[in-house]
Amino acid sequence: MPPVWTILLLGHHRSSQLSGNSQLPGLALLLITFLVGAVYILNQIFDIESDRLNRKLFFLAQGYISTKNALYEMMLLDLAGIIPAFIISWQLGILFVIGMLFGFLYSVSPFNLKNRPIGGLASNALAHGILAFLIGWRMNSSLSFRALYFSLPYMLAVGAIYLNTTIPDMEGDRRVGKLTLSVKWGKGKTVVLSSLLVAMAIFLSFLVKDIPFLIASSLSLPFFVFCAFTKKDRYMAVTTKLSILLLSIAAGIFYPWYFAILIVGFIGTRLYYKARFNLDYPTLI
Repeated sequence: MPPVWTILLLGHHRSSQLSGNSQLPGLALLLITFLVGAVYILNQIFDIESDRLNRKLFFLAQGYISTKNALYEMMLLDLAGIIPAFIISWQLGILFVIGMLFGFLYSVSPFNLKNRPIGGLASNALAHGILAFLIGWRMNSSLSFRALYFSLPYMLAVGAIYLNTTIPDMEGDRRVGKLTLSVKWGKGKTVVLSSLLVAMAIFLSFLVKDIPFLIASSLSLPFFVFCAFTKKDRYMAVTTKLSILLLSIAAGIFYPWYFAILIVGFIGTRLYYKARFNLDYPTLI
């Protein structure tokens, strides 16, 4: 959730700067949590086999939760996000419906964008980058081509982070026939592309004068370049987490209460996983 929350808040802040309006973003943050939760559940339902092979996201893969109950939860979360969004405004409601459709196209046959090299990259970049930014923007201002233009650096950054996250899963994805860009191109070309996307994001953020994003992405770029040279999975994981952390700090500067959400969420999740599964998760490095 933090990457999506962070981009929503930065979109909200940018529209607040330019419009002079500043509606509280807390409701949008809650509703997008419902929507993204539903998308993640749908994705896990269709990724059970690859998650089992990659030893990740074990709730469904190891049978802790039934597929039937996961479907019920997904539908409830979709409704909890989309209906209030339409009550706030029709533009916000449409953005939420588009988000739900992205989740469907990403995971469900015959579309299966997650199994297509360009489809997986594009859908993640558009949904988690542009769409999250526009939802935050819409809380203060109407949608416009200007808003879309300002969201482009976030699209590129999310694309870069997505590419890095696919690399540790290459072997499991290959065995179940999941054709991500890293499976098709290999690790070397993929990490070079992710570095190029970050560099392009920095350039665009300079053009649109998005200073918080410019600083956070510029600090992240050397780590992406380092990964491109070393090609070590553990460095890619650290780079991904660091990039998200830097953007989250940028959002927290404008919304200090966001730090409390992140800290309480991190500690609470670690306590839960330790007590329930004896796992040290999540980790900062």
